[in-house]
Amino acid sequence: MNQITIVTKDYNGLAADITSALGSNDINIESLDAKKIDDIGVIMLRVDQYDRAQHVLNDAGWKPITEDALLVRVKDEPGAIAHLAKRFRDADLHVSSMRIVQHHGDWGAISVCAEPIENARELVKDQLLADTASD
Repeated sequence: MNQITIVTKDYNGLAADITSALGSNDINIESLDAKKIDDIGVIMLRVDQYDRAQHVLNDAGWKPITEDALLVRVKDEPGAIAHLAKRFRDADLHVSSMRIVQHHGDWGAISVCAEPIENARELVKDQLLADTASD
């Protein structure tokens, strides 16, 4: 799963501007996470047309940061994310991001970006829902 992250000065309507730019170019947003940290806006996206979205966002003046991610299935229960994080720690893998992207009944999907990606993929191969790091 490819993720796009935009880090920029926050302003009223930032998310609306970014999503409008994508929508007006017929790019479907599959997941969105928007945060404000002091005066900085952080928007994390998954879209159906990854390369095209990068161009649209660049052309609009945002500088998208891209990263490869693994989509990992975990039980939806207390401690499941901690268990997953400890597996990466114990394997001496650097996790640059981990986020919940979906809850579905008794399980959830966690997006994980870790290095080296090949080792991360091997570590969670039994739990992978999607892996666009190798697409």
